[in-house]
Order: sequence, then C-alpha cells, then structure tokens
Amino acid sequence: MDFFEEQAQARRRTVRLAAFFALAVVGITAAVYLLSLGVYSMVAEDAQGFAYIVGRYDGVAGPSLSLWNPSVFLFACVSTAVVIGLGSLYKTAQLRDGGEAVALSLGGRKVDPDSTKLEERRLLNVVEEMAIASGVPTPDVYVLDREQGINAFAAGKTSSDAVVGVTHGTLQFLRRQELQGVIAHEFSHILNGDSRINLRAIGLLHGIFLLALIGRFLIRGSSTSSKKEGGGIALVGLGLLVIGSIGVFFGRMLQSGISRQRELLADASAVQFTRDTDGLVGALKKIGGSAPSSYLQTPKADEASHIFFSEAIRRLRLFTGLFRTHPPLGDRIRKLEPFWDGEYPEVELPQIADGMSTPPDAPPDDAMAFAEAPTEEAVSEAIQHIGSPRPEQVAFARSLHAALPETWRHAVHQAPMAQAMVFGLLLAQDEVLRGTEIVGLSELTDAQTADLALRFHSEAGDLQSAQKIALIDMMIPTLRGLSVAEYQRFRSSVDGLMKSDRRIDLFEYTLSRMIQRHLARYFEGIGPTPVRFRSLKKLVPDARMLLSTLARVGSRSEDEAIRAFRHGAQTLQLKGSDARILPSSQCTLSAVDEALGRYDAAMPALKRDIMLACAATVMADDNITDREAELIRAIGDGLDCPVPPFVQSR
Repeated sequence: MDFFEEQAQARRRTVRLAAFFALAVVGITAAVYLLSLGVYSMVAEDAQGFAYIVGRYDGVAGPSLSLWNPSVFLFACVSTAVVIGLGSLYKTAQLRDGGEAVALSLGGRKVDPDSTKLEERRLLNVVEEMAIASGVPTPDVYVLDREQGINAFAAGKTSSDAVVGVTHGTLQFLRRQELQGVIAHEFSHILNGDSRINLRAIGLLHGIFLLALIGRFLIRGSSTSSKKEGGGIALVGLGLLVIGSIGVFFGRMLQSGISRQRELLADASAVQFTRDTDGLVGALKKIGGSAPSSYLQTPKADEASHIFFSEAIRRLRLFTGLFRTHPPLGDRIRKLEPFWDGEYPEVELPQIADGMSTPPDAPPDDAMAFAEAPTEEAVSEAIQHIGSPRPEQVAFARSLHAALPETWRHAVHQAPMAQAMVFGLLLAQDEVLRGTEIVGLSELTDAQTADLALRFHSEAGDLQSAQKIALIDMMIPTLRGLSVAEYQRFRSSVDGLMKSDRRIDLFEYTLSRMIQRHLARYFEGIGPTPVRFRSLKKLVPDARMLLSTLARVGSRSEDEAIRAFRHGAQTLQLKGSDARILPSSQCTLSAVDEALGRYDAAMPALKRDIMLACAATVMADDNITDREAELIRAIGDGLDCPVPPFVQSR
C-alpha cells in the first residue's frame, strides 16, 4: 500500500464527499420547492375563494398553477440552505475536539492510560504497540460500556486527536490475537486519512438529516397540544419528515459510498500489518456468531454508522443492500479465508488466561534488535512502508514496549512524571549548560520537577533513540489530559529548554517539535495543514535548508558535509546553484522550523521526495548512527509522514 497515494486519494474522496453533499442539498431543495409551490397554490386559491364570498371578486381569473415561480424558488433555496447549513455547522462545531467528541457522543468512557484492569491493560498495550509500529502518537482509548455487541471505531481529524474506541463486548469476547486484528484495522483508517473524512461526513450528514429530525420532533410534540393545534403541528411535522426522508436517502447513500470499499482495504491492511489472518477472521466470525452481533443500542450510532468496524445499526431488509455501510460479513471473511465453510462458531467467553495483558507467547526481547547503527536497507524499507508497517515492525514494537523499564512505562501515564520525563529528554548533554537549564526549569516549574527531570536525564543515557520516540508517542494521551493552563506552562518550559541551548541538536529539537505539534493540534483545535504547494519549484529553498542542516549535523568535515548534501540533492534532482550546500551560519533551528512548516503544506508526492532525499543525505557516508536514523522519523512526523521503526532482519 502506497501511503502517499492513499493520502492523495483521501483528498480526492473529500472532494467527492462535498460533491455528493451538494447533490443531496439540491435534491432536498427541489422537494422543498415543490412542497412550497403546492402550499402557495392552495393559499392563492383560498384567497380567491374568500374574495368571491365577500363580493370583491372581479371575475378575473387568478394566477394559473405554474411549475416555475421565482419567489417560491428563492424561499425554498434560502430556507433549505439555512436549515442544512446551520445543522452542519452546529455538528461540525460539536466535533471540533476531533475523535474525543465522537467517542463521548456515543457514550464512551475514556480508559485511564495507567489502568490496572487486565482487560483494559491488554487493550492499552495492543494500542500502544500498534502506535509504536506505525510511528504515530498513541490515540486515546474509549470503551462503550453499555454496548454488548462486538464492534470498534476510530475517529479524528489528524493522528494528533485520533481516538480508538471499542465496545464492552469486544473486550469481553475477543482474544488478544483477535483484538490486535481489530485495532490494526482501525489504525489503517487513521493512517490512510479515512477517520478525517468520516468525521467530516458526520458533520455534513447531520445537516442533511436535520429536516427529518425536526419532523419527528414535531410529530411527537403534537400529542401534547390541543386537537386543532396538534393536527396542524403534526401535518407540518409529517411534511418535514417526508422531505427529510429524501435527505436520509441521500445521506445513507453517502455513508455507504464513503465506507464500503474502505473497509475491505482496512481488512487487507490489518492482515498486512500483523501477517495474521486468523486474528481478524476470528473477530469477524465471532460477530456473525454472537447474539448481540455488532449492533449498537445508542441512537447516535445512526449518524456515525460508517465509522465502525462492522454494521452498527439494524436496517430494513428492503434497504439492507442499498444502504449497507460495510460489505457483508461473509464477503469480508472469504476475502481473507477463501475456503471458509460459511459456519459461524458459537461465541463463548474466552479462557481467563486470554485476558492477561502479557500472554505467554509474547516475543522475546531480542526478537528484533534495537540496532545501534541501522543499515541502509532498514532505513529505505521503513520509508517505503510509511503508513503501512510490516509484521516485523509490529513484532519489534511489541518487543520494544516490553523492554522499556517498568518505571518509565508507568511514568508516561502520570501527567507530572510525563512532563518531567520530557524535560529530562531535552536537557543538554553539556554539564555546565545542563546546570543552567535546571535552574531555569526550577523557576518555570518547581524544584521537585527539576530534580525528577535530572534523574530521568541520567537514566535516559541507557535508552536508544527508538525507545525515546516510543516514550514520546506513548505519553501524548497523558499530556492531552493537562488543563489549558498546565499545557501553556508546559509549553513555556519546553521552549525555555530549547532556547537555552544555542547549538544545533536536531534530535532534541525534533523531539520537542513532535510533542508541541501534536499537543497544539489538540489544545488549539488545529486541523490538517491544507495543501499550498504542488510543485518543487517554490520549495527548493526549504529543501536546501533541510538537506544542508542534515548534512552538517551528520558530518565531521566540510568535505563530508558537501558529499552528503549532494546525495540528497541528486535524489531531488536539484541543479545549478540549488545543488550547493548552504553555509553553516544559515542552518539554524528557526530556519529548519520554517522549512518543515512550509513542507507540511506540500502535496503528498513532494513529501515523499523530501523524505527520500533526507534518507539519502543521512546514508551518504555508509555509517548511519542511531540518532541520525531516528532523526528521519522525527522529520517525517513533522510532515505527517509516520515512519515506522527501523527493523533489522534476523
């Protein structure tokens, strides 16, 4: 699967979504116009009859019924636009918090990242392992406690505010292997941009459904009014319900169109991630064999049915095929297991041991080495698998997760300790400068936090860069739990640490940028960066800046830096003066920050090219250090290109 092509496809799907939405609005407007025209004609006839009764009828024929009336048409257009527009804007505003808003609206409960409940710990471990393997921050995890069926969902505008949710039935009935298949399926939606499109669809569909919702409300409310008033209210409600049904029809078609094929792709991706067909197939079979199936009880499941792992609402047989948001279970299973006999097993509670967070068959810590010096092959393969981790990377992530010190794994789930850990990772290596930073940190926070940061810094000396990035990815959900005031203080402290070190340390810089970027998106409601650059021409200065800085950081002499830069420049096919390395005086952190910000607004193909060029620059001397390799991952994060870990083959 080509991540960059999938990102381009996601943007095209967004355009199609807008086109289908416009078509639905046109259909509803036409229905409102015809209804308004009929009401207008009836009123005109009543007015003519009244004039005849009172003796003022002059015998001139009244206006004949015409299918075109500009005044009525204008009324229909304005009223429809106001109702649908306000409904969509209202729902979109509700969803400004991203996936969290969807999870809460469905009745979700956020799982404590440090939960000690076995089934929740198992779920959190699986999600954290998949996040490490994918190179994205760990999503917040929610459980729908009232839902007994087996289902799951992912939602969010970006990977920074994405959430993963599962039903209580999923926790109760699925083994770890099956749960991993379901979570891998949901991560595919996050990585491919499906969750962002699904979130937009919820906002737009609410406006389309609003007329029907108003009609139902009026019909129900008519029973509390007098007979005469109630009849009138019921009649208006019925009219709105009928017209709203057109919107429901288009909305269901829209849900079906944006979801069905994406589910098959997500199934294939989940198997590709885990190289385990049995886990995902086992989960699908259990949905078919369980009494609650995958249906949800919450009425909110209706408008969000397209975001779930399996069908979330029961439909009338007549419209099952037309409005189905997911392929039939049997079709999904046979895509993965062609010789399936069509029988669904009876679903029973798993064995108690299956609920353990660390099963007996966990891979050994040395299954995939934390390479001190990753090979060129490992770096190249990782970039080729951006957004689509291989099974080896999933196994590596599981080993890495298990190998992290227990105190650190606990610390990332505690807000005060997580903040101190970040400060510790960003402290300078120079002892004198570090002492100055500790004094400044004590003033910005407190002495106890500064002491804890110093302790974490000392212990972090034994951690490799892959582990540090994994810790950052794991602590993002914890840091999202800060209050706005705490977040602002935390950000000021990180900025203070970065400004205290005037030397270029790109790895520490990119770590801080990763943290602040993901948290800014969450706290400030920043969505994905819109595309502004569609050709390399306007980005050449930014490409030179990134490649020049990478070349100088990883080289010991000017000749080595020039040679490394040329490798990257040749990958981008830079020519003339553009193929010359920039002087070291221009390679500043602020310049790198600006270059990354502009490249973040580039189309996916341009991001792929700069990632390959950065890798070529780093690999020019045939000696890739741990920090150089992980720097590529950190830069990729800044460009919304999640690079999986660099895994060494056995």
